[in-house]
Amino acid sequence: MEDRRRKQAGHLAGQPEPFWTRLRAIALYPVHGAALWSMIALSLCALLGLLPGIGWFLGIIVSLATYRYAFEVLRHTANGHLDAPDYGMGLGDGAIGRLLLLTILAIAGVILVALFTRSGALTLLALGAVVLLAPASTISLAMDGSLRRALNPAVPLALATRIGWPYLAAVCLLFVILASALTAAAWLGRFMPPLVSHLTVNFMVTWGLFSIFHLLGYLVYQYHEVLGFEPDALADLRRPDPDQRLLDEAEAHVRDGHPKEAREVLRGAIRGRAVSLAVHELYHRLLRKDGASPELREHGQQFISRLIAEKQDRRALAVLRETLEQDPDFVPAQVEHAILLAERARLGGQYQLACDALQAMLRTWPKRSESLQWSLDAALLLAERYSRDDEARALLGDALARCEDDEQRRRLEAALNALGPQAAPVSTR
Repeated sequence: MEDRRRKQAGHLAGQPEPFWTRLRAIALYPVHGAALWSMIALSLCALLGLLPGIGWFLGIIVSLATYRYAFEVLRHTANGHLDAPDYGMGLGDGAIGRLLLLTILAIAGVILVALFTRSGALTLLALGAVVLLAPASTISLAMDGSLRRALNPAVPLALATRIGWPYLAAVCLLFVILASALTAAAWLGRFMPPLVSHLTVNFMVTWGLFSIFHLLGYLVYQYHEVLGFEPDALADLRRPDPDQRLLDEAEAHVRDGHPKEAREVLRGAIRGRAVSLAVHELYHRLLRKDGASPELREHGQQFISRLIAEKQDRRALAVLRETLEQDPDFVPAQVEHAILLAERARLGGQYQLACDALQAMLRTWPKRSESLQWSLDAALLLAERYSRDDEARALLGDALARCEDDEQRRRLEAALNALGPQAAPVSTR
């Protein structure tokens, strides 16, 4: 553990190693730590797809869970963490659904070019552009959650241009990894019984997927300066942690299979004195493994307040997102902090996070004077970003019922009118 920490700190102290010098580590990334156990569990769960009747539905769920973890691998690596992230079973901030929609729209675009131009050359050109920009679009979608930005060719093109020729090398490497995983899966599958063959194919494909998303994340980490991205781990590893002994003790308990003892050690320190952010980080991660709880809520509020006080709004947003995944009603301890983070999420393109935070704020503080504006902001996000017009109408209708200010009422009514009349239910008779 200590050797790995020193090695990672060495990477962050200067420039990260070029990804082409870490090909072996990238290829073997899925067989270490939480990534290995996630890969085994997901491959076993993929066998549920063989069940008659509901197998197709269970297969979709497992695929969504696989891509959910792959996105976490990308984000975790981009933030300077070279180990595998812990697995969370939630579907997160909706990025997986947007990835599916992004893929569908990209394929549809190529098909439309083929239909309208009837030109093989132009169709191949469109296909090549989609393939070339797909990794950059995936990075954009994973990092800020905005489908609109990911679909805008200028965004992935700008990302690729800033990185330069290494981006092209990384794209080629992605296809090498994918082709190798598929070839190995097909070759092994021919010599095994059907059930074992299905398990092997899923294992190898998942291996390739995790390696690809780890490479994409490392590309962001390696070129974070030119991309204007600040890895979360950068500041923490540049200076020695004053609570390193406490962290080592807690991590020893975790390695020995005693997470409860680790939480007890960290809880006592946090309640007894001021501790470093790394201690809060580890404690928060251990609490999230147990799901929603009063303790997770209490510490999440304390952790966010500390992060905001130290001007680490980006990390505070990440803690807010992680805690909302476990507890949809979670809000920061102070209204001002909640408003700040919701606005930062919106400005940063994390629209699903902003929407979830605003709705949690409405449920927690429905009588606040700002709640009418929260309803309006959340309704606009639901309608404009996700076409969830019925939910937007419900929020606006509830706000109008509570509104006593004429100016605010006009704004709410204008937003409600812009949505148009609610569609009548389709009769089944």
